[in-house]
Amino acid sequence: MRSMVEPITLNGLEGATSRDTWTLRITRNLVTESLIAIDPSTLALVPQLAERWEDAPDHRTTTFFLRRDRRFHDGAEFTSRDVIATLEAVVDVKRPTGAVRQDFGALGSFRAIDAFTVELTWREPSPFALRQVAKLPILSAAQLGGDWAALAKAPLGTGPYRVDAWDKGAQVSLVRVGEAFLERIVFRFVKDHTVAASMLERGEFDLMTTVQPTLWRSLEAPTPKNAWAQQNYRRLVSVDNSYSYIAWNQARPVFQQLEVRQALAHLYPAELVERSVDLGLEKQTTCPFWALGPQCDPDVRPFSFSVDAAQALFADAGFVDADGDGVRERDGVALRFSFLVPSTSVRLGKVVPLLQEQARAAGAAITIEQVDVATLSARVNGRDFDVVSRVWTESDLESDQFGTFHSSARDGGSNFVGYTSDEADRLMEAIRREWDEPKRRELERALHRRLFADQPYLFMTSRRSLDLAKRRVHGLTPSLLWYDLRRVWVDD
Repeated sequence: MRSMVEPITLNGLEGATSRDTWTLRITRNLVTESLIAIDPSTLALVPQLAERWEDAPDHRTTTFFLRRDRRFHDGAEFTSRDVIATLEAVVDVKRPTGAVRQDFGALGSFRAIDAFTVELTWREPSPFALRQVAKLPILSAAQLGGDWAALAKAPLGTGPYRVDAWDKGAQVSLVRVGEAFLERIVFRFVKDHTVAASMLERGEFDLMTTVQPTLWRSLEAPTPKNAWAQQNYRRLVSVDNSYSYIAWNQARPVFQQLEVRQALAHLYPAELVERSVDLGLEKQTTCPFWALGPQCDPDVRPFSFSVDAAQALFADAGFVDADGDGVRERDGVALRFSFLVPSTSVRLGKVVPLLQEQARAAGAAITIEQVDVATLSARVNGRDFDVVSRVWTESDLESDQFGTFHSSARDGGSNFVGYTSDEADRLMEAIRREWDEPKRRELERALHRRLFADQPYLFMTSRRSLDLAKRRVHGLTPSLLWYDLRRVWVDD
């Protein structure tokens, strides 16, 4: 299958890559397993490495009773020692596990009662706690205590597949060692969409992911030119819990001003992007939650496109074009900034110049800086950027926004824009404590309103997965968790 991005690491505990879409797709439930899992169909919690669990009535203690028939890919027996070692790695501030550590901020202590029983104690019970446990890959204690470079290349898990080979720049292959249908799964890294489209036409992918809107639309009509696609492939469409966004680095003084962020929101030509770039295949959003879920406030409307409104807001922020060169300045500092763009992104290659054009009309100068994906990730993780656009994906209906937007997550967490809001912090803390679902949904809608008003991100679109699968491939059922490749088979 085609993977548009090559992961930096396959260690699901490490840094921001613990949230990387393709790291998770390659490893979760295939190479690594968790104590409990999220069922792809119902999104309910189900047993995995734990055969059962007991949650205390006050939700402060959870006890997991482990399966006794699981082994790691090196043959070692899975026991509570591995669970404890994984949790110790998560909470160890000397380890690069900060993003996962944020998810387990409410974890007070953990202990092995015996070789097959583990107890977790929570300082602050949360409805998200067990769902975070379900996303935590349990790794081998022996490997965690050794060379993390080896762990990054081929983590030892208990899943039905082990990493057979990672050919850097080309592919990762998994080979079956447990209960699954496919003998081998190969993720081929093809960043360039034009190259991927040519390989697709030659039949080199059983599953073509991340089909671009222009290709998707061009293959819709049953013409002789498209006969190969009509005959050999079927379409798979799903609305993911995923959104695209533009992030303003508030470590930069210019983006610390709300008026500037709001002005730039007025300059985003959403309707033009939807019509000419996304070809109607993505819809505008204002919300960090699943577009079809109950957490988004339907009354929140996007900023209208208005150069006049942007100019007024820039003026309110003190930026005026005193020297008549077309670029506003304040205290001798011009309203100029750089937009970091991955060189492989066709979409951003079209969207950012449109924003650049509108910004120029309002007196702001945007420089487009193209870099490779690895450099972009390193720059973002190091907070070395002015503006960047990325995609956030959550493989669950529930989305805990704490690690992304809480002020405590600015250092080591995922709040890489440095957003700070006392009200947003209060709401996220309250959401984590609220067990009553209707009350939690109202708090989440209030958080949506607060984030939209503050504009730490300009939320652009809710994403859809556009994939093509060969007709001989069966069992590919779209889910918020992506596809369950354990249940996929092919005709001979």
